[in-house]
Amino acid sequence: MKTAFIIHGFNGDTTYTFGPSLKFFLENNGYKVIMPNFPIRSEASYVKWSNILNEYKDYFSPETIVIAHSIGNPFFIKYFFDNQLKAKLYVSVAGFCELFTVPDREDLNKAFINFSVNNSQIEYLKNSINYKYSLYSDNDHVIPFNILQNFITQIESIPVFIKGVGHMGNRNNVSRLAEIEEIIKKIN
Repeated sequence: MKTAFIIHGFNGDTTYTFGPSLKFFLENNGYKVIMPNFPIRSEASYVKWSNILNEYKDYFSPETIVIAHSIGNPFFIKYFFDNQLKAKLYVSVAGFCELFTVPDREDLNKAFINFSVNNSQIEYLKNSINYKYSLYSDNDHVIPFNILQNFITQIESIPVFIKGVGHMGNRNNVSRLAEIEEIIKKIN
């Protein structure tokens, strides 16, 4: 069975912004879609998120699709390595793996440290997934533009620039990312 994972970010807003439309698209194209609800904000941690995703680990295969939003990206990279998984397609949405700080957001800064990745984890990702794409924007209010660009280079993904959609979450009223649907159509 074809499986797709949609991994939300720090606030969990992926599950009610572009997540539902993407889930609908994937299910209509024969995928079993797993969209776990992880603890959010100050409750977010790598261990807590891993314990939840462990329930679905057997659904990973070399044909799996993974879409991760924001902090879901370093989480996925770390988890993917720790469990030596395989996947066909990885789409990062507002992805990053460098540590940086957001002014007046100690909760977010603490989470970044908790989800940090290393070079071995990045190398494993690069060598274990056939297709990698990264969606990013010019006006992301959380992640600096240069860090978004660096991420694309670090994981050797194909950049998909979308002008003016910010962090692609609730604040930016993003309810659909047709670019992801087009990527999935292209690789299938």
